[in-house]
Amino acid sequence: MRHLKKDSPGRTAVARAVLALVLLAAVVLALALTGCGSSAPGPSSTTAASVSSTTATASSVGTGGPGATVTMTDQAGRQLTIPASIKKVYCTSPMGTNLMFMLAPDMLIGWNISPTALEKEYIPEKYRNVTGLGGWFGKNTTGNVEEIIKRAPDVVLSIGYLDEAAKSDADRIQGLLHIPVIMIDGSLVKSGDTLRYVGKLLGVEERAKELADYCDGVVKEAEANSAKLTDAQRVKVYYAEGMKGLNTDPKGSEHTEVLDLVGAANVADVQVESEYGMAPVSFEQVLLWNPQVILVASDPNQESNVYEQITTGSQWKTVTATKVGRVYQIPRGPFDWFDRPPSISRILGVRWLGNLLYPDLYQYDIKAEVKRFYKLFYQIDLSDAQLQELMGRALSSK
Repeated sequence: MRHLKKDSPGRTAVARAVLALVLLAAVVLALALTGCGSSAPGPSSTTAASVSSTTATASSVGTGGPGATVTMTDQAGRQLTIPASIKKVYCTSPMGTNLMFMLAPDMLIGWNISPTALEKEYIPEKYRNVTGLGGWFGKNTTGNVEEIIKRAPDVVLSIGYLDEAAKSDADRIQGLLHIPVIMIDGSLVKSGDTLRYVGKLLGVEERAKELADYCDGVVKEAEANSAKLTDAQRVKVYYAEGMKGLNTDPKGSEHTEVLDLVGAANVADVQVESEYGMAPVSFEQVLLWNPQVILVASDPNQESNVYEQITTGSQWKTVTATKVGRVYQIPRGPFDWFDRPPSISRILGVRWLGNLLYPDLYQYDIKAEVKRFYKLFYQIDLSDAQLQELMGRALSSK
């Protein structure tokens, strides 16, 4: 058997030195690799970062870099992932579009309905000729899905009802567009809250607060004034819709919220047939109700003569409102002050109608108040001619 030769002390020292150098090189290499890994985390840390960046409430929307998203819960309780910075918006209905026009018009990618000639008179030129892209509202309306997608809004706002049917519609629209649809309460008494919510969503809180504070003041005043009225003091009002004035909406309808808030007695004893409303009635029913005031629906296309039918026709002359000259056409320009579509403009409608029905409670120079509203909400200075066009049939002659 051969025996291994014993190393000398010199050789042993050299071997130890070489081993130490190898170990040192290995440590340096490991540290270098670890340093590279810190700038490119593995799958687990990437997932954690994603979860962190998408967990937020609506109050944090508007922060973050390009492509960043946040998770929010809308007012219908639906959880959505939306862009952290919103630049472009579309709305499912004119209620939302009208609010956006007042709050942040440059974010709108288009109207639902192309403005009429009458409406254009109160809209700055750069917004007048935007083609209507449709929407999901009223009877048998649908949005132009291809065009809406092409214009790539960051979010779609659905301002209105929050019930189960509305949720189902919002989910369906979201499926068609592949764009998050945010549901927001559109009730008149919550106008201020709605403005603040949308303002925070879009990063325009200061402008939203300015408008919301005005709305809050109007609602508070109307609720206080209505509470002062006895049943006997509540003015009996008929809301005349349709081509003959023989369609209407009852108390509690979305379409008569202004009447309800002001404290008028809506004479229409009819059932709410659908969200669209406009229940048909006979003239005999109107005669039996015998309203003290008739409000005639606005006429955006300037094609109707309902106001003339009621004020000059032989059939209506037996109704108290006609006898005493208390028939008024609801103003419109650019949006309706009362209904169709319901919008933030109804806030002005509350002060107009309150002053008309209960001047002792709503002691305004209503023309000055209208000019103030248009300056604040539409950022336009109404001329006297425009004021006359708006209110020529909407003022008491007394």
